[in-house]
Amino acid sequence: MPEDPVVLTPPEREMREELERLRLLHSISLDFNSSLDIDELLPKVFDTVLSAVGAQGGSLWIAEGEELRCHLALGASSQKLVGTTVAVGTGFVGDVARKQRTTMVTQAMQDPRFEQRLDRSSSMIATTVMATAMVAKGVTVGAIQVINKVTGVGIFDDRDREILEGLAAAAAIALRNAQLLSAERRARDLALLLEISREITSTLDLDRVLQTVVNLAAKAFSFDRGAVAMMHPGRWEVRAVAGQDEVNPKDPEVQGFAERAQWAGVRGETFYVEDLQAAGSEAETAFTSAFGSPLKEAGIRSVLYLPLRDEEGLLGSLVFESHEPAFVSAPQREMAEILANQTAVALRNAQLYHQVPMADTIGALAAKKRAFMALPRRRKQLYLAIALLTILGLTLLRWPYRIAAHDAQVRAFPLTEVRAMVPGVIERVLVREGDQVAQGAPVARLRNLELEATRAGRMAEAATAERSAALAASRGDAAEERSQRARLENLTAEIALLTEDINALDVRAPNSGVVLTPRVEERTGLRINAGDPVVTIGRTDTVTIEFTIDQRDLEVLQTGQPVRLRVDALPDRTFEGNLIFLGQLPVDSAGQVRFPARAAVANPAGLLRTGMAAHARVLTQPMSILGRVVRGPARWIRLAWWRLMP
Repeated sequence: MPEDPVVLTPPEREMREELERLRLLHSISLDFNSSLDIDELLPKVFDTVLSAVGAQGGSLWIAEGEELRCHLALGASSQKLVGTTVAVGTGFVGDVARKQRTTMVTQAMQDPRFEQRLDRSSSMIATTVMATAMVAKGVTVGAIQVINKVTGVGIFDDRDREILEGLAAAAAIALRNAQLLSAERRARDLALLLEISREITSTLDLDRVLQTVVNLAAKAFSFDRGAVAMMHPGRWEVRAVAGQDEVNPKDPEVQGFAERAQWAGVRGETFYVEDLQAAGSEAETAFTSAFGSPLKEAGIRSVLYLPLRDEEGLLGSLVFESHEPAFVSAPQREMAEILANQTAVALRNAQLYHQVPMADTIGALAAKKRAFMALPRRRKQLYLAIALLTILGLTLLRWPYRIAAHDAQVRAFPLTEVRAMVPGVIERVLVREGDQVAQGAPVARLRNLELEATRAGRMAEAATAERSAALAASRGDAAEERSQRARLENLTAEIALLTEDINALDVRAPNSGVVLTPRVEERTGLRINAGDPVVTIGRTDTVTIEFTIDQRDLEVLQTGQPVRLRVDALPDRTFEGNLIFLGQLPVDSAGQVRFPARAAVANPAGLLRTGMAAHARVLTQPMSILGRVVRGPARWIRLAWWRLMP
């Protein structure tokens, strides 16, 4: 016979439903966090929410600054809703995002943007609406709105609200992680584009620009074959091939590059085929008909061709081909298009540079040469010898280049504040300024009568509990004995913690060093809280020198380089150390951009004292006289030229 169904009481039924809801939220949260691709995550979140709350439709909004943009929608006029925006704090969805709470409405749709696009002749007219903000660590990621519950009685209830809030919280974390990852990738892409841009604009040599572009593109995305072709009147010429120093125009592969580059250049826009074996559009079909056979023989499955064009016209084409289908993603394709634009600018600049007339310069050089050749032979030899010796002296004589350190000051190494672990009144100070203390040595004694009284009271209670347990055991009262034993264990644990706090009344040095706090004995009788500093200690046999470095000198600095310094108190004594730290963030230096740095300097005699002002220099790699002279002007010229470049 079938077993009778188990009848659950209302509290048991509520507990079971709560467990089922928690299991559902945990499972969905794991599913959300399994992906960091926001394009994959958005439909997953939207479909999961609609299914979990039994909604007929709804919309998913993502925060973009002070606005919410609808990315997904299902229901009446959903296609019109996708892509629209709502200011945070206005409209139904915007108000939900601003208040960061769940709102449930059992009437017609409240969002004016949604209602304007609502087809009231359709059966999808909303009768119930529920929305919630998606918030991660105080940041509003977006909002979810659902309409028309299709299960139960057709009205969203408190359980649906709890599920929606739980899913929104899990989705917010997953979407926020995906957004941060996307932003990080975008930053890396922009840094790479900046690097490539610097490379191709650092020279006006046309062939070098082309070779740099086609080789550095491999850092942005992977491809198997790449080339750059230039347009000339009546012909196209391949000027650079990835991985090759020279181009053989008679090579069939190079000739194929030129033909396909011409086809793409004439077409005038970016041409990308994800899979040549599954061509779809008319342009892809025409391309595979013209070039499919040689590409198939070479094992090419995917191609990307980008025209090099500026305001003055077409310059050439970039050609990238791969053995793998869909070898570039949408962001990578966007990077490739930006790279093509930068390349077009660099090529046009190189062409214009080579068109500048040089007749006057060449004529002046020729006149100087004729005047030099007219000199007597012995004088020419003397001039040549002097010039040679001068060049050798300027270039071969090298010694370390010194970088000036600004605002240098002596600090103890390391500087440690000895702090109280528990509150109390300083009863005794056991050290004086300048005393050498070892690690773990007591430096002060605190008094806390309340703490000691509390421990004494707990010890008395423990003794009482132990006697009560013994008495209950003698009476055979097991329940009372267990109760007293449990109480005794709790009191024993509390007594142990109180004993640790009382032991902590002895303030001890966490490491060895010299007491640097002035008049530390005057702190006797001072009441302090847990965490307050009692004394400051630091090592004096080795000190640190803190200073700042101009941003223009960072390129030649690295940790480990020698540091030399002197102090006003000992002007005839030079101290030596090594650079141990270079900061990543600048410090305020009266309008000048400077970065913090530190050096470790040996101080066995204790001559350097904390707070002394120092005059320091960092010794970098050896540099010749010529290098020192041209370093500043060369930097200025490079920056000025870069500013003038379009």
